[in-house]
Amino acid sequence: MVAFDVYDKEKNIKEKIELADSVFSTPVSESFLHQVLVGYQANQRQGTVGTKNRNMVHGTNRKPFRQKGTGRARQGTMHAAHHRHGARQFGPQPRSYRQAITKTMKRKAFCQTLSLKIERENFFILADLKFDDIKTKQAALLLKTFDAQGKTLFVDVDPEKNVFCSVRNIQKTDLKSVNECSPLDIFECDNLFLTKAAAEYFQQQYT
Repeated sequence: MVAFDVYDKEKNIKEKIELADSVFSTPVSESFLHQVLVGYQANQRQGTVGTKNRNMVHGTNRKPFRQKGTGRARQGTMHAAHHRHGARQFGPQPRSYRQAITKTMKRKAFCQTLSLKIERENFFILADLKFDDIKTKQAALLLKTFDAQGKTLFVDVDPEKNVFCSVRNIQKTDLKSVNECSPLDIFECDNLFLTKAAAEYFQQQYT
């Protein structure tokens, strides 16, 4: 078990919590993590780009001019790629970029990205994440208190509307529930804030 400090919004230590080594202090494999994170990025690609081949180009199919006697190179159709308004040769077609990510791979990637944030000291556990009303100033003060610079991610089990609305106007700051969060989200953030409930959820889910 690994012991972590649990902070309030003023960065005062309220208590300590012990979490499993297998989730929050696991060895990181760069090659495995690269494979999974590239898979997550690939699965976000739509792959809907498409270009017209010679069969898709509209227009007449007759020869543009006679075969001989013009002094020009022979042409069979205006649909060819070298003609204006012609087809695109070997252009991209709709395809799926999807890569398979198994449940085991997802679990290992979660544990490794969490461990990576802890190793780099970009990880904080909050006792709770609740605001009395919707004020961006409250969220900005919280970031300033923890000296959180760069891209910041808050993760809670059931995020409150007041917190979501207070955070969304701050650049490079996001709030996600534990079910929406992915290893890619954790890896890409510079600062990771988990509520105590979210940390316990991840421990229960991935041990």
